[in-house]
Amino acid sequence: MMPIIATHESTREYIYPADRRKLRVRIRCSRENIRSCSIVYWNRFNESVREHKDMVCTGRDNDWIYFSGELSFDETARYIKYYFIIGDSDGKTWCLGRDGLSPEKPRHFYEYLYTNELDVLNVPEWARGSVLYQIFPDRFFNKDRRNDPPGVVPWNSMPSRENFFGGDLKGIISKLDYISSLNVGVIYLTPIFKAPSNHKYDTEDYFSVDPSFGDMDDLRTLVKECHDRNIRIILDGVFNHSGYFFPPFQDVIRKGEASEYRDWFYIENFPVRTDPPNYECVGYYKWMPKLRLSNPDVRKYFIGVGTYWIRQADIDGWRLDVADEVDFTFWQEFRKAIKSVKEDALLVAETWKNGSDMLRGDQVDSVMNYLFRDAVVDYFATGEIDAYEFDHLINRMLHTYTADSLHVLYNLLGSHDTPRFLSLCRGNLDKMRLAIAFQMTFPGMPAIYYGDEAGTEGDNDPDCRRAFDWENINRELLGFCRKMTALRNSDRPLRYGEYRSIHCNGDTYGFARSIDGENTYIILNNSAEEKTLTIPCFEGFSEELRFVSLVSDKTYAPEKITAGEALHNSDIYDYCSKINMILPAYHFEIIKKGG
Repeated sequence: MMPIIATHESTREYIYPADRRKLRVRIRCSRENIRSCSIVYWNRFNESVREHKDMVCTGRDNDWIYFSGELSFDETARYIKYYFIIGDSDGKTWCLGRDGLSPEKPRHFYEYLYTNELDVLNVPEWARGSVLYQIFPDRFFNKDRRNDPPGVVPWNSMPSRENFFGGDLKGIISKLDYISSLNVGVIYLTPIFKAPSNHKYDTEDYFSVDPSFGDMDDLRTLVKECHDRNIRIILDGVFNHSGYFFPPFQDVIRKGEASEYRDWFYIENFPVRTDPPNYECVGYYKWMPKLRLSNPDVRKYFIGVGTYWIRQADIDGWRLDVADEVDFTFWQEFRKAIKSVKEDALLVAETWKNGSDMLRGDQVDSVMNYLFRDAVVDYFATGEIDAYEFDHLINRMLHTYTADSLHVLYNLLGSHDTPRFLSLCRGNLDKMRLAIAFQMTFPGMPAIYYGDEAGTEGDNDPDCRRAFDWENINRELLGFCRKMTALRNSDRPLRYGEYRSIHCNGDTYGFARSIDGENTYIILNNSAEEKTLTIPCFEGFSEELRFVSLVSDKTYAPEKITAGEALHNSDIYDYCSKINMILPAYHFEIIKKGG
């Protein structure tokens, strides 16, 4: 039995093109006793010229240590054979080839064959690191009472699954300056198409705005006003299922097996019945029949929906509801059609699991990162895990996705499908601020669920869908959110940098964001006690050097690292100095090298 474990396959999870002349390669090894990893590679038509490149350790979790590297070529990356050399703490080396580990050079090698243009995952540049704001339209602001649906309840009523509050597109337009003050780069609206429910996930007409929200002109105005403020806007695409009153489904109900739409759905037998339903539904919910997207006519129809709203209203992309329940070949066709109309449109898939199978460059650009949310809830809100487990979950998630995908992941604290984060914190604003600080300094697209920035609370659906309380905004929390989003947008490492965990000790956690030699350090005290901390840094020691806080007026003088000093991850990162700091309970610090 080999004393170490190493995992790599010549698949897109481990080797993929950054562009046609550059490959990114990843490998993971058993956490303990691994000290180095390098890759040997060559073109199979020129075996005499072999390159040897050291790979960079990018982090580790409780089980694995991760290495990555970039291979650049003078021509299109093609016909590349390769293997790895792994060094352990005892000075021994091991080779990893196609057939596994060996103490000698492998007999068979991995191979990467060719980079085609469409193999490269191109995500919209504008979305990288951008702040996103999610709106549930019925609950945001009621500007035009003339379009209120019957039975609208008072704005401060408690939400139910059936009641309506009257929020509309004009209401969103009237609050764009408020949204812009949060330094938002993209707005996501939950469904706005005609549907009988308040949530609109039971679509009746995919080609019209629900009258209670407004009309096409209102949507066009909203999009234009957003674009004038340098804000993009994406809509919610419910293409896995329709509503019960969708005309093709109603046609099947009326005509049964004679309906031309009978194969648009998964109907077991005729006539159609609802109690219990004899057709497949999303979540067994009879008012939302599942669509048969293997049917070419259904595909054509919904690809037409996707391109229609881009052409007619100039929207900037789609959030795709329950995308992981849809035939992946539909998303491949959908992506081609959308990108042919607007090349930099953003496609975000809803999934509550590891969504890397949808991020191979042929389906979507991003996924809703509930893995991120779960870890943040467990560490900051409920305290169910300590910093060590949090670090494990975060690093496991970071190494699940490719480098390009990471910077457009939809990183949320909550949504219309979860309890409000502040309620999970039991109203503790200190914990809420810590979680926001982490979210706003983490790689990806930090997503604000409307009202979270103002102190809105609520249990799970429907309570998490309360109307925005414009009369009782928590101004202190709002100001904090504005400060953090502004800092994120102004600091290059926070928006675009790589992530390295540098401190982990029970209730305290720290990490660095780095790009092109510029580092920003984030340190968080997730406890009810003041903590004295030693934080390692990548900058070399000098008497003149100072680190400055980006959130206060404090400065910190670096110190030399003493021989044998134990610092988190010092065996995989090259620290050059350290600083000491005192963090009050539930406080954080963000620092970088002073100018």
